Amino acid sequence: MRGTQRVITFCLLTTVLPAILIISPLYLRNIKYADVMYKVSDSDVIQIHKGQSSIFCAKHSLKMNSTFNAFQMKGRPVLSKKRRHVTLRKSMTLPDDTLEYWGFYLFAGAVVELKACSRYEGSKIMVVTGDKVFNTCGILEGGKNKKDSLLVEKDGHVSVTLQNPKNETENFETLSDDNNDANEDIAPIPGDQRQKRGTEFLPLHNPNTILDAGVNHGGNAQNNATIEMDKSVSSFENSLHECYQDNILMNNAFPYSIQCNNTQYLETTTTLKVVHEVSTDGYYYYIFYSDNDFVNNDVHVIFDIYKPTFQYSNITDTKMCLNKTECEFDVNMFSEELVIVEVPTTDGIKNDDNNILMSVCHPRMSVYIFFPVSMILFILLFAFL
Repeated sequence: MRGTQRVITFCLLTTVLPAILIISPLYLRNIKYADVMYKVSDSDVIQIHKGQSSIFCAKHSLKMNSTFNAFQMKGRPVLSKKRRHVTLRKSMTLPDDTLEYWGFYLFAGAVVELKACSRYEGSKIMVVTGDKVFNTCGILEGGKNKKDSLLVEKDGHVSVTLQNPKNETENFETLSDDNNDANEDIAPIPGDQRQKRGTEFLPLHNPNTILDAGVNHGGNAQNNATIEMDKSVSSFENSLHECYQDNILMNNAFPYSIQCNNTQYLETTTTLKVVHEVSTDGYYYYIFYSDNDFVNNDVHVIFDIYKPTFQYSNITDTKMCLNKTECEFDVNMFSEELVIVEVPTTDGIKNDDNNILMSVCHPRMSVYIFFPVSMILFILLFAFL
């Protein structure tokens, strides 16, 4: 090469290429495979993809402000026959024409047993199927019905009875005759002692792959003072029916008593009992609302949820950590293994008590050292052209 061509080639090989070799590892370490913080809730099960690579990461470490379980494995776990028992006790105050809902992601085979009572007449429960982002058709904003189609297969395995705690049960209404054994292989989940930890400021991410999800809670009962609704009792309920239509699994009033002032009342008195046997994986929402024009209605509910658990077979001790706030896994070169994190269900699960999970890729130095060594070799090799 002679003249201009030689000068241009020399500049490219001694400046541009080395610059690329300097910038690339900085980009990979600080952006592509930087530390990632996830916002997770109780009972979430997630698979971690973001910020991880079997080529550029030698280790994968996790840290959270409460205990968790983690498993390093190839592929996704399968559901086992065992179930975990989750109990939620919820109390709410419902003014007229307002609602409050609790949503769960449930696998086929899960069973939800629900007991409820209200202090005054007029409270009702509606069970519907939905999507991850719950469509309320503009009802929470007090606007007109803005129905969007919900393409979810209907699950009709719901029965409603009046149950006496002394094992006396009176049939009230039956919407399905299908029954499963809800008590088979039930594994209780112990409560966790929360430990608050400070974390550095990083943007929070939603998990890439959610295998199981926590509680979804919402409604307009908490901010009803700013909502202007049509005061017709039938109008509000009709809006609910128009919104969910064929996705309604049940809609029922439940017993009321002036003595219904806490969830302990449900353990000693004949109350409404809803049994929902899930036949299709999906999101299910339990909507509570009141049709009482005169008083704010106090509602108390106990959820007993029996959820199938994942099975982690043939996993060695080095590829799992249980009930830890920090753990670390070695990452083999070109491995297809990913880490799955389970957030145990705590006693009296709280939807607004989110946990912060930090995922860290520890750089594989044998790969990163290639960049500066290559830069030096290129400069020496082409300096004598």
